[in-house]
Amino acid sequence: MDGSLSFPEILALAAEQLRLRAEAGNDFIADHVLIDEAQDLHATHWALLRSLVAEGPNDLFIAEDSHQRIYGQPVVLGRLGIKIVGRARRLTLNYRTTAQNLHFAVSVLAGAEYKDLEQGEESTTEYRSARLGPDPQLVECKDPADELDQVAALIRGWIEPDDEETKVDPSTIAVLTRGQNDRSQFVRALGERGIEARALDKNPATSGHVQVLTMHRAKGMEFSRVILAGVDHAHVPSAATLRSVPVEEQAEALLRERSLLYVAASRARDALVVTWSGRRSELLG
Repeated sequence: MDGSLSFPEILALAAEQLRLRAEAGNDFIADHVLIDEAQDLHATHWALLRSLVAEGPNDLFIAEDSHQRIYGQPVVLGRLGIKIVGRARRLTLNYRTTAQNLHFAVSVLAGAEYKDLEQGEESTTEYRSARLGPDPQLVECKDPADELDQVAALIRGWIEPDDEETKVDPSTIAVLTRGQNDRSQFVRALGERGIEARALDKNPATSGHVQVLTMHRAKGMEFSRVILAGVDHAHVPSAATLRSVPVEEQAEALLRERSLLYVAASRARDALVVTWSGRRSELLG
């Protein structure tokens, strides 16, 4: 009504303009297109990408992990003129995180059914890591105040250890929460307990401070030590988020919540700690 366009509409218009340009005999804009994090793209993203390059050998290179789909609905590429059937291969070696953390992250996905970009079954079998490390810690707390105390104590043990050689740079430590309110609460609580922490939103990470951010914001990042805080039945999966979607979309929304916890757990290069108070999240098994 106000004459503005949404971003998906802009993508659709751009795709149509490129299609008409090609029909008129003009060259395509690109020779090759490389696409990362493809699981997060919507249908109009794909329409635009398909229109950028002529169909042929090495036209599109696509990297995706369906287990990390935390935005939007699944897309079937064949319906958008992108043919990948028989051309895909799985990458199974993880270089970021340890075998122990990878095992924990993959266990979050257990019992759920994931589909790739052609609606084929996506498996977690054969996933392996190039590194070993400590087992993840699961810490049950008496109440929210106790959880704040225990998270602060854990961090203090890393940045002020008895053995100076094991000291950890605070900026390589992250506390991940499901929502922004919890993020802000942890920043305040850590400060009150003598630990310098900063909320990481759109701003870049700061040196000398523990990073506190939402699980969504952590996507694509990595840290030496990660604490997943507030992983209880009310926050993970988010009860408020599940209530806000129609009944027919509940299953897909729950799948995204499971993927979000998987993404969060796989941000840890070395140590991984999961904390909660009250009833633990059903996604922890």
